[in-house]
Amino acid sequence: MQKAGETDVPRSATPHVVSARDRKYDRQLRLWAANGQAALEEAHVVLLTASAAGAETLKNLVLPGTGSFTVVDDKLTTEEDVDVNFFLDESSIGHPRAAKVAEFLQELNTDSVGRFESLTLSEFDKLDPSYWEKYSLVVAHQIRPSVLLPISKVLWDKKIPLVIINSIGFYARLRIVTPEHTVVESHPESTVDLRLDCPWPELERFAFGIELDGLSEMDHAHVPYLALLLIYLKQWKDAHGGSPPSTYAEKKEFKALIKTGVRSSDAENFDEAINTVWRATQATTIPSNSQAILNDDRAQNLSPSTSKFWILARAISDFTKSPSSGGHLPLSGTLPDMKADTTSYIKLQSIYRSKALEDRDWVASRVSELLLSLGRPADAISSDEVDTFCKFSRNLVVFDGRSLEEEYTPSTARAKKILQELEEENSLMSVYVGFRAVEVFEEREKRYPGTVEEVDEDEKVLKEIALEIVGSLGGTEVNERTASVLKEFVRYGGGELHNISSLLGGIAAQEIVKLITRQYVPMTNTTIFDGIQSSSAVWEL
Repeated sequence: MQKAGETDVPRSATPHVVSARDRKYDRQLRLWAANGQAALEEAHVVLLTASAAGAETLKNLVLPGTGSFTVVDDKLTTEEDVDVNFFLDESSIGHPRAAKVAEFLQELNTDSVGRFESLTLSEFDKLDPSYWEKYSLVVAHQIRPSVLLPISKVLWDKKIPLVIINSIGFYARLRIVTPEHTVVESHPESTVDLRLDCPWPELERFAFGIELDGLSEMDHAHVPYLALLLIYLKQWKDAHGGSPPSTYAEKKEFKALIKTGVRSSDAENFDEAINTVWRATQATTIPSNSQAILNDDRAQNLSPSTSKFWILARAISDFTKSPSSGGHLPLSGTLPDMKADTTSYIKLQSIYRSKALEDRDWVASRVSELLLSLGRPADAISSDEVDTFCKFSRNLVVFDGRSLEEEYTPSTARAKKILQELEEENSLMSVYVGFRAVEVFEEREKRYPGTVEEVDEDEKVLKEIALEIVGSLGGTEVNERTASVLKEFVRYGGGELHNISSLLGGIAAQEIVKLITRQYVPMTNTTIFDGIQSSSAVWEL
């Protein structure tokens, strides 16, 4: 017999008609489902500077159907641009770079609406802060700090994510800047929550209503392992003063007890029970990460402007304190596959789903009360949103970011961390320092190092700037590894390599999709890639 849950699901006689849209986006719908796709289709992403890395990033957002994109750049296309940017050709030379990149990107997917604007860096300072409100997310490539820091401050205050990308030669850098990012659907490996240490009455009635001794050999071999565990746990507790097996020796003895019930070689359900003893004897608790979120001031002190996430977190917090919860989170209602007959599995599935719905209804009622108390409509948070929040309440994630200002004026602890990383052999922190030094050089000279014939002087100046940066962190020297990285930066003169920019565009787009869909966990918060060593590193800076 097949395991229940694999092929025992009833199928409708009427064939399901798949829309052209669903066929087109089939792969991603499997990754982030309809709600994630809807969030992507409602998004408007703006790219500041139509570089190769920027175009590659947008390519990977246009293809899955990002609703709108805008390319902002004031440069005219040159031969050098055509050499490194796949989304420019010879006919683009002399034409606005933003317009041509937007045009070629638009050809990839008519579902995504492309626009362009011609703005110089100096014009960004003159923009009204409200200019940015039409965008869901901002991507900035190779923009000097004096321009980017004010933009970053506006976006930070408006809680609009900023993704900074840099690509020079074989080196790439990615930085996410956002004050707060919350994730409900973090896509853990499993959402199974069996509660075998604290079963509710319906589950106990199901398990204890099974008379193992009176079953035929066939039926005995198809009793769900969850029921077996509950039956033998009760036997153990009855013989041990109500205490479950806790030590290694006791759990080993408990496995032996279960094994005494095996009747024949066809005992896969007993094997499943034995293999799940560790999980069955673990106490059901609220994970520390979820508990911290439930206790957070943002959940406990609501206001009319509080986001849905924190209202839901408050409702879950209140649920865990209610008598009906037993101090636990809402049940997910998810069951694993198991050896069982169809009738037993469906009955067990129904018991878990009913309990999950009961918990969800309690939370939904509390959410409505909270919304009304905040002067918002009682249905401002949908039942689907409540259902999803309850299901993933054990795996919630809150990402509290660091501003760009904090990165450029690091705390003593972060400065120490950077210096320690620099001491490691072949550390990519040297590449990070190199990017920072290039920024300062470009800010002062209004050009990139290595763009003149006498590059030795540029290398010397860049090394002096790097020493300034290291010195501001408490260091005293630029080590050999960093010096070799600086030499590479000078060698490429601020130019991009298409393969590195393409790789960076893929990484950046992946993180942007996480930010837009609020699914999966984004990196925190800086990634450096070294194409020479073919290695990468992620740091929170």
